[in-house]
Amino acid sequence: GSDLAIDEDGALQQGQKLLTAGLQALLIKGGHAAGCRSTDILLRADQEPIRFDAPRLGGSMRGTGCALASAIAAHLANGSLLEDGVRKSKLLVFEKLRKSISRD
Repeated sequence: GSDLAIDEDGALQQGQKLLTAGLQALLIKGGHAAGCRSTDILLRADQEPIRFDAPRLGGSMRGTGCALASAIAAHLANGSLLEDGVRKSKLLVFEKLRKSISRD
């Protein structure tokens, strides 16, 4: 095992190790990182990283990774390409969270 990455460079290095171990793709979630933006990074073998960015919402939220993974799986099952599925899912989860915060 590795220690938890403390910055984007460390997360990218760990992600590259996982790709080298045989994964085809992985998504590095940025929801619990510091800063005013929440950036997720899609890594695929032999391709440049793709960043999916949204404003960071206030408050403590749980289950967002599970919601994102479920939305991505649904998009893939409906024929979306991986990059499109991640982009649509990130937007969907962001909008659901934003609406839930505005109701409080």
